[in-house]
Amino acid sequence: MTTIALPERLRIDTATACWQELRVALDAGEGLQVDAAGVADIDAAGVQVLLMARHTAKCHAQVFSIDGASAVFAQAFQALGVDGTVASTGQEHDTDSGENNG
Repeated sequence: MTTIALPERLRIDTATACWQELRVALDAGEGLQVDAAGVADIDAAGVQVLLMARHTAKCHAQVFSIDGASAVFAQAFQALGVDGTVASTGQEHDTDSGENNG
C-alpha cells in the first residue's frame, strides 16, 4: 500500500498537483493510504480530489483510507454535507452518490 501525506494547503490552486500524485499511486494498483494530519487549509476542490481518488480506488477494487484527519479537514467534509466517516474509514462508506438529501 502506498502512503501519501496531503499538503498543508489543499485548495483549487493545488488540487491538480495533488490529484496527479494520488492518481500515480492508484495506477500502481497497490491501494492508497492518505495522511491528512497536516491539512490546515482545504476547500471544495480539495475535498473533490479526495472523493475522486476514493471513487477510483473503489472502481478498481483497491483499498483507500484517509487517516489522521485534522479538524479543518473534517470540518470541510461536514460543511459540504459529506459524511465525516469518509475521512476516516475509506471505501467502506459510499456517501458521495451525488444525491442531495438536505
